[in-house]
Amino acid sequence: MADDRHSKAIRKNLEQKPPGEKLSLEEIRELKKIEAERVNERIRRGVRPEDQSQVWQRLFAEGRLLPANRRKPAKQYITGLTALNLNMEGRTAPGWHSTYLYLWENWTWSGDSIMDTTHLLGHRGVYDATSELRRHAPDTPEATHAASYERAVFDLLHHYAVLAQPVPNVQAHDIDHEVDFDLIQQWINESEELSGEIKTAMLAWLRV
Repeated sequence: MADDRHSKAIRKNLEQKPPGEKLSLEEIRELKKIEAERVNERIRRGVRPEDQSQVWQRLFAEGRLLPANRRKPAKQYITGLTALNLNMEGRTAPGWHSTYLYLWENWTWSGDSIMDTTHLLGHRGVYDATSELRRHAPDTPEATHAASYERAVFDLLHHYAVLAQPVPNVQAHDIDHEVDFDLIQQWINESEELSGEIKTAMLAWLRV
C-alpha cells in the first residue's frame, strides 16, 4: 500500500513537472513502469482496431519495444505539434503540452501523421533530438531526429494547405515569440515545387 501511494505521488509530480526539467532516477523508473503497463494492457486485452495505427505497426516492426541499444534508429523525424512541445538547445518550446511527450505512441512523425516535406526542404531544420526526448521517454532510440520549430510549422502549414483545411490546435500568435516566421516565409517562397495556391495558404497563416 505504501509503495502504491509513493508511485502515485511520483506520477502526480510528473504531470506537474515543467518541460525540460531533469528527471530523477525514481521518475525515470516510474515512466518505464507506465510504458510497461500500457503495453501489457494491450497484450492482455488483445489488439483492437484503434491500436493498429501506422505508428504502432512501425514501433513493433522496428523493434521500438526493445531496449534502446537493440533498436534501429527511425528514418523519419518528429514534427508538428510534438516538435513544438520539445525544448531545443538554447531555446524554450513554444508549445505547452509537454506531458504527452512521455507517450511516444502519440508522437507525430513525418510521412505518417503529417505529409513528408523532404522533397521540398531536404533535412533543413532537422536535428538529433535523442537527448532531449530521453528526458521524457527514457527508451528513445539513438539518432531519433526532430524538426526545429520552424521546420515543424512549415510541415504543419504544408500538410493542411494541401488538405485545404485550417491548422488545428495552434495559432501564429501562440508561438511567434519563439519561432522565426521570416525563415519559414523564406522556405515557402524558395520551394519551387509548391503551387501558388499552396504558398498563399501557408503564408496566410503566418499573416505575411
